[in-house]
Amino acid sequence: MNFKALLIFVAIAFSSPSWAETDSLNLDASDTASQLEVSPSADQQWKSDIALIIDKAYELTGIKYKLGGSRPETGFDCSQFVKYVFEQALNLSLPPSARSLSKMGETIKFEDLQPGDLVFFNTRKSRFSHVGIYVGNNEFIHAPRTGKTIRVESLTKNYWLKRFNGATRVDPEETL
Repeated sequence: MNFKALLIFVAIAFSSPSWAETDSLNLDASDTASQLEVSPSADQQWKSDIALIIDKAYELTGIKYKLGGSRPETGFDCSQFVKYVFEQALNLSLPPSARSLSKMGETIKFEDLQPGDLVFFNTRKSRFSHVGIYVGNNEFIHAPRTGKTIRVESLTKNYWLKRFNGATRVDPEETL
């Protein structure tokens, strides 16, 4: 796990839900058992899932781009990279193309981006022709193009800023 992924994971892991903020030193055995039965909210679960997504994406950095590629052994194109990350991290099945991915979930404004959101670009004179995963700090991870490898880049870089088409937040209920 690289340093950025570790920082994201630690930040999410230590943002405990309100139900976990009891004084563990003053709990007896029955209190502990009842506290363990409380499940985290869906929002808290999704934050935990985001760490898995980001971690899996970072694990794949350095793998070569391959048009139509869908496995680490052969390489990935942008949409297959995103599809693979979500399948491996959360067992969620996503559509196979950037355009179809852009129709999933909730539309997100640039200023509201959160780690795990999908970011879309016009790189082939066609809207939603490229996709990546937002990792925070105005950066995203993606499989760029032939001759390149999966990597993290800045959304504020002029090239990406000019081609930004929008973003969505995947809704696990909406997956295939």
